[in-house]
Amino acid sequence: GTCTCPDGQIYQVGDRNDGCKTVACYGGVSSGCEATVNAWRLGMQVKCAPARNLESSTWEEEAEKKQQQEEEVRDDGHSFLSWTRAQAKAAETMKQMTDEECMGMLYGHGIGVDGGWVGEMHGVPRMGIPDLKMQDSSAGFRPYAGPSEYGTTTSWPSLLALAASWDEGLVSVVAQAIAQEFKGKGANVILGPGLNVHRSPLGGRNFEYISGEDPYLGARLGASYVKAAQGERVMVTIKHWAFNEQELDRSSASSNVDVRTAFELYYPPFEAAIKAGAAAVMCSYNFVNGTQACSNSALVTGVLRDKLRFPGFVMSDWDALKGTDALNAGTDMEQPDPGWFAPALLKQSGAIFRARVAAQHILAAIYHMRLDEFPGCKLPCNASRQSNQRTAAHVDLVEEAAAKGIVLLQNNGVLPLRADVKTILVLGRDSDVGDTQNTWGPGSPYSGGGSGHVPALDVVTPLEGIRRLAKSRGIEVLTARSDLDRADIVIVVGATTSREQQDRASLGLDHGADRLIAKVAKEKPTVVLLEIPGAVLTPWRSDAAAIACMFLGGERTGSAWASFLFGDTVPSGKLPITLPASEANLPMPGAAAAGPVVYSEGLATGYRSPTWEVAFPFGHGLSYTQFELSNPSWTESDAGPCATFPCFHLDVKNVGKNRGAEVVQAYLHFGDDLAEPKLLLRGFQKTSELQPGSSETLTFALMPRDFSTYNVGKGSWETHDNVTVRVGTSSADLLAPRLELRDSPAVARRKSRESEARYDEHGGGVQEEVMESARESATD
Repeated sequence: GTCTCPDGQIYQVGDRNDGCKTVACYGGVSSGCEATVNAWRLGMQVKCAPARNLESSTWEEEAEKKQQQEEEVRDDGHSFLSWTRAQAKAAETMKQMTDEECMGMLYGHGIGVDGGWVGEMHGVPRMGIPDLKMQDSSAGFRPYAGPSEYGTTTSWPSLLALAASWDEGLVSVVAQAIAQEFKGKGANVILGPGLNVHRSPLGGRNFEYISGEDPYLGARLGASYVKAAQGERVMVTIKHWAFNEQELDRSSASSNVDVRTAFELYYPPFEAAIKAGAAAVMCSYNFVNGTQACSNSALVTGVLRDKLRFPGFVMSDWDALKGTDALNAGTDMEQPDPGWFAPALLKQSGAIFRARVAAQHILAAIYHMRLDEFPGCKLPCNASRQSNQRTAAHVDLVEEAAAKGIVLLQNNGVLPLRADVKTILVLGRDSDVGDTQNTWGPGSPYSGGGSGHVPALDVVTPLEGIRRLAKSRGIEVLTARSDLDRADIVIVVGATTSREQQDRASLGLDHGADRLIAKVAKEKPTVVLLEIPGAVLTPWRSDAAAIACMFLGGERTGSAWASFLFGDTVPSGKLPITLPASEANLPMPGAAAAGPVVYSEGLATGYRSPTWEVAFPFGHGLSYTQFELSNPSWTESDAGPCATFPCFHLDVKNVGKNRGAEVVQAYLHFGDDLAEPKLLLRGFQKTSELQPGSSETLTFALMPRDFSTYNVGKGSWETHDNVTVRVGTSSADLLAPRLELRDSPAVARRKSRESEARYDEHGGGVQEEVMESARESATD
């Protein structure tokens, strides 16, 4: 039914209610009425905020209104059902479902029990509710059915490698291809993407997180992934909610985080993914401020549902739950087995009503994705699981994505390899190693370890890729250290990897690669190729002729390297993280026995930290050409987004001798009184591939959130005009000219409207007429 709140707004409620004072609310909210109690909680008064005046709305409200309108447009009968309609449909279905059927939707049925699925939910055939078939996803579909399934899905670049492209279009294409393979295998739920913002460079799963070290980058790229994957009608599960930034003691350590740091640094990628339509969220193993994440009602209900307005369902990470209190806290599904959410325990704990609310959340997500209309195969989906989803087109896309994620860190002109190079010496143990053949365990230089590992049977190693291309150019490739004197140039492949369940012990390379590079680089021009899962130290960098890195590039790593070295592809990647010069002052994973892991550094991680020693800064990445940025100016516009929001433009010109693309970045500096980091990324755009001498004009639009900070006391975001805009090609390479936000036409128009509103509110117009009349009388 419905409940009329004190301000006259109508709030949809469940079947059990006795008026507004003790009502169980779990439906949609009409504009203007926002419940401040948990969606399921009984016995608490519902409080409603005053209705919003959308005619004189703030910038933030205008943006939210636009988001809602876009969602309704997407509800076109064959893509998505809007959340409002999905929730209403779920409420109707719930009226016909038994308690047992609802409780049966709240848990999985084991790992690998039904033919290699890592997670599943059995549907309710009587009601047309389909099975949910879940699989891990960090580098593609995890072939968990056994070695016979290896090679039937593509081993994609890691999410961190995609982040290094700074390319939303590329992320979308790859996410779509991954979802197509999931669908082909029978899955309708991707257990990803990972959105956590890196805190410590030693984090064992940093390669799984598309945010890198920045929330804005993660918000943009994560939203692109969500839209593209779900566009294939495969539900995404954004993870790990929240503060799962280390693997050490991940099931017992408590991440203690202050509210401002949480909202400004760690929540934005999740919020953006929710706005993009993410249907499911995975709560994490760790504790948050002393309470296990899945049982933390302040985190799961207070923030995720109430603040970030998440309308879908929350599932646990595998075996993460500590008790049935997780259900009351807002977690809706337990994986992989019916432990704490077993029907008998739920009945015993009196949680039947909350179980029905959880089932309704799951149903709404299913209906939003229209999975009831397109249910796919029935478990165990044997025919689908035996199919080969690895296509030639996808393998080509792996190489393209890996190449676009290559970051050229330094180059003294040795790259691309010149025509006079006739002999290449390739060194390093990791130059010619295969992939690890497992779906749980150590990773490789191509794919990180743990649940996100996708073994590649036909990986192209760096040596193999270089040999193929060198042969076509008549270049000899050597591999013996004793041939050093014969070589025109040396290429050293240095790598390290990481895995789920443990953090990295150091930021050094494996197998003595650092020592090898340091020695060889003093004797011959040396190009260093890094295959890494995150940050590494580069103590030998001053001696290297060129350095490039790839963040675990998947099964065509060697082909991507070769194309880059010989100039067939031009590097355009940018660092999604900072590469430090030392381990001093870095946040480190903390052991649970030592007490809570306190995020005492607050916002000061990565490029935001004034104490990190930096070798290569966040956003850095060279090309084989040079670019000139000029004429940053505010944009005047009477129509479109730039009529409402502050926009600026600048010119980018290729002033070098080769073709290339540049990623231009916008950073904001807030007034010193706000105590924000010196620079915060708030925009980026990649040019098209520009020929020498050609130019392109880029226009950036700043949204209200971009120039806002979180006011903890008010529990809301506040916009600021005392903001300076800096643009450049990295966080450390910015143009001298600055733009002041207060000078933008959009801000001037807003201030004018606010001034007029205050004027009219206090009778300014009438008073002015009275004063003018009085002056005329005095003159007479």
